[in-house]
Amino acid sequence: MKLARQGVLLLGVPLAVALLAGACGYRFVDSDAGLPEDVRTVYVEPFVNRTRVVGLEDGLALALRRELSAQARPRVGERPDDADAILSGVIRNYETRNVSVNRFDEVLQVEARFEVEATLRRRQSKEVLWPRQLLRLREVYHAARGAVVPGSSGFLGNTLDPGDVSQLADARLAEDSRARARKRLLERFARLIRQRMAEGF
Repeated sequence: MKLARQGVLLLGVPLAVALLAGACGYRFVDSDAGLPEDVRTVYVEPFVNRTRVVGLEDGLALALRRELSAQARPRVGERPDDADAILSGVIRNYETRNVSVNRFDEVLQVEARFEVEATLRRRQSKEVLWPRQLLRLREVYHAARGAVVPGSSGFLGNTLDPGDVSQLADARLAEDSRARARKRLLERFARLIRQRMAEGF
């Protein structure tokens, strides 16, 4: 009797989790659940860069290829002719603004804003699978030593340690943080695109 009760309890836990997930609107999605069955390979076309940030399109293409290569389907096509669908878009904006200063008007934190339009279409028929939409992401980063808190999650997410920070000039720290924030934005955008593909956009 005791073993039977344990079996009921063990079966009840995953069932309860599944019911809760369904009630909350969540679902478990396969990596290719949102794509038509015949779309097995996607070519990442170079995005048009309308910003003044040189090389932003190259970094975005690399992040997209890495993200999509981590899943079984769709595969990343090396050439347009090898792909069932084409992922393309336009980098509309990349800007930064100061969000925090100290009493000496020195900038402590900066917010980077990234805006990209992306679309997915069939290669042969040109049928649009995902109409072009504007996606926006933001990232806040430190611009001065006074803004860095060694125990914070943002600090722990990079490769600097407290000893390094004390030796860096604010200008060097700001540039390092700017580059890291830009990379994180590109990676987040790539993950967002993969998720949209999985969910059928």
